[in-house]
Amino acid sequence: MIQFKEGNEKQLKDELEKVNPVLKSLLIEMAQWVCAKGFRFVITDLLSEEAEDIKLKRVSKSHREGRAADIRARDWPKDFRRLFEEYFEKRYSSIAAISAKTGEHNLILIHDNGVGGLHAHIQIKPTKGK
Repeated sequence: MIQFKEGNEKQLKDELEKVNPVLKSLLIEMAQWVCAKGFRFVITDLLSEEAEDIKLKRVSKSHREGRAADIRARDWPKDFRRLFEEYFEKRYSSIAAISAKTGEHNLILIHDNGVGGLHAHIQIKPTKGK
């Protein structure tokens, strides 16, 4: 089901218990969906500190706030990445974070920032109580 980046398994597993519970539930559902289609669901990053965000060229505090996750997408075919993004964007637009670039809801951004490789950045909006 959910796998974690090699070498960081314990840390990421611990961090998964600390992220926003809405994000955690979403990640579990995403993992089930991805695995049912025959692909791996590998979490590569969850929580961070400001220094790490600067190094990784992040533009939001979502990882620091426990409402973002990075999922390895480099092993997924382009068509599958598009299907994943379309399915979950449509299903969960109400909890998606607002993109600073577009001002629109954006749950998933699949990109390569030149530091971490091709990945799906999952980001929910801030929720009360977290």
